[in-house]
Amino acid sequence: MTPFDLTTGSDTDWADVYRLHANHRTQAAPAESITTEADYRARLSHLPPSAHAAAWAHRAPTGDIVAFAWAVLHSARTVWVSDLIVAPEHRRQGHGRALFTLVKGYAESRGCRSVAGSVLTEPGRAFVTALGGRESNRSRRSVWHPPLDPDLRRDLPAGYHLRSWIGATPDGLLDSFVRARAAINDAPRDAAIDDEVWTPERLREVEQAAADRGNEVRVTAALTADGTVAGFTDLRVTGTQAMVDDTAVLPEHRNRGLAQAVKYESLRLLVADHPAVTTVSTSNDATNAAMIAVNTKLGFIETATWTHVLVTV
Repeated sequence: MTPFDLTTGSDTDWADVYRLHANHRTQAAPAESITTEADYRARLSHLPPSAHAAAWAHRAPTGDIVAFAWAVLHSARTVWVSDLIVAPEHRRQGHGRALFTLVKGYAESRGCRSVAGSVLTEPGRAFVTALGGRESNRSRRSVWHPPLDPDLRRDLPAGYHLRSWIGATPDGLLDSFVRARAAINDAPRDAAIDDEVWTPERLREVEQAAADRGNEVRVTAALTADGTVAGFTDLRVTGTQAMVDDTAVLPEHRNRGLAQAVKYESLRLLVADHPAVTTVSTSNDATNAAMIAVNTKLGFIETATWTHVLVTV
C-alpha cells in the first residue's frame, strides 16, 4: 500500500482508480447514474483548502491499481471515507483491511474519534462489522429525468419571492445564505456526526472548489420581503448530469411549500439552460419523510439505499 497523490497522479493511474469506482457502482447500484472519469477525478483532486484529504492505492505485480481508498476530514471528530474499493479478483487477500488501517491511522493523526462512510452491499456491511464498526442511518438515493410537469409548480405564499443565481453567491445575500445552509443540520443523521459549520469564508471556498472542478453551481432561493434567504436548493451541473447538493428551509419558514417551490423553479431553469441534461440525482435520509415527499411529487424515482456506517478509532 502506498500513498496516492491526488494532484499529481498519472492519467493511467487515474484510469485504474476510476475503473474500480465505476465497476463497483455499476454492479452495486445499476439504476444510478455514474459520473464521468473527468468529473470523478476533479471531485477528488479539487477540494476547499480546509478539506484535508488523503488517498492510498495497492498495485498488482503488473503495476495496475487494484485497491484504492480516499478519505477527507469531515469535521474535528470524523474522517469520511468516500471510496474504499478492492477489485473483485483481488478480494479476500487483506487489501481492504490494510487500506482501512491506513485510513484509521490518518484519522488518529488528525485527532478524530471516528471513521464514517457509506456501503451499498451486504459484503460491505459485513466488512464494517468485522472492523468493529456499526450501521448508522440510511439514505435514499433517487434520480429525476426530464421533462418537468408544469402542473407541479407551486406558488409562494405572500411575503416571499424567488431568486436564482449561478456561481458565487451575491454579496448582499452572503450572510443570510450562510444561515440558511446551516439549516441542513436539522436533517436526520447519526448523533456521532458533527453539525456542518458554515461561514462566509467556507462558502466562498466551496464555491471556488466547485468552479475548479468545472461544476456549474446553480442556486434557487426563496427570499422574504426584506430580501433574506428563507430556503434554497443547490444544484451542481457537469455535462449531462446534475446533482442536488443541499435543500433546506429555515425552521420558522417551514410547512409553507417553499421546498417544492424552489426545487421546481431550479429544475425549470436547469431544463431551459441545459436541455442536454438527462439526470438529476439527490439523496435524503430514509426517515426524512417531508423532503422525500417533495421529491416524489416532482418525479424523483428511488434508485438505491445507502447504509451509513461508523467505526470508532
